[in-house]
Amino acid sequence: MVMAVILLLALALVLGCYCAIHRQKISAIYLKPLLKNTPLEDCYHATPIEQRKRRSIWDIPGPQRIPFLGTKWIFLIFFRRYKMTKLHEVYADLNRQYGDIVLEVMPSNVPIVHLYKREDLDKVLKYPSKYPFRPPTEIIVMYRQSRPDRYASVGIVNEQGPMWHRLRSSLTSSITSPRILQNFLPALNAVCDDFVELLRAKRDPQTQIVANFEELANLMGLEAVCTLMLGRRMGFLSVNATQPEKISQLAAAVKQLFISQRDSYYGLGLWKYFPTKTYREFARAEDLIYE
Repeated sequence: MVMAVILLLALALVLGCYCAIHRQKISAIYLKPLLKNTPLEDCYHATPIEQRKRRSIWDIPGPQRIPFLGTKWIFLIFFRRYKMTKLHEVYADLNRQYGDIVLEVMPSNVPIVHLYKREDLDKVLKYPSKYPFRPPTEIIVMYRQSRPDRYASVGIVNEQGPMWHRLRSSLTSSITSPRILQNFLPALNAVCDDFVELLRAKRDPQTQIVANFEELANLMGLEAVCTLMLGRRMGFLSVNATQPEKISQLAAAVKQLFISQRDSYYGLGLWKYFPTKTYREFARAEDLIYE
């Protein structure tokens, strides 16, 4: 076990050195293609500022940065400071320690700023920018770019620049029209009613506690999404009937996607250089959902 940890640290150090030395090359591979044909003046992070002395992003309080690890060391098992299975507690604790604006740093030295105050979030969301930049989910970008036969883009959540603007504009009328939203209400009400019945059936009659509530809530979300996107009920909230195998596999695959995305973001990023367990499980889940 000790040797495995030492080898992992040595590998992380080598990869960190590579990232530091070839940062421009990595940026050209993963970031620049997403910002292709995007005028810099349309990106709010590139807007010229007044020529006066200001504190930089690196002055924002946050966990201590470590070379080649950033602030991700707080999730490493041998430090045992936080658990990736309880991220809500992690960020609540960071808020208590460092205030309403907290800096997180990726192993590649990319800064991520966390805002906790509603007023700050409001300012960012309302800032005028035609092509706002949002850090993409890298494992999704890498996988979908490797499968151009399936995906015409990396998706509206991960796209940048003109492609994002084109996707967003085509969806605006559909997701903001009161008439269209009203049409969804009866179907969503039926989903919610079934979820309430499922909770009643699953709760303990003595303690009134619902075991595995998180799993049931995930099924409710999946049922609602399928109802809206596919126009049909999938049966994830059925109380008595046994779910078909394909339905159970779909639910498991969606759960695995979120687990793999979490592990890829908060881990050391070794999946970028060779197909680790995290990447293989993510690819299998994507394949199952697509098929």
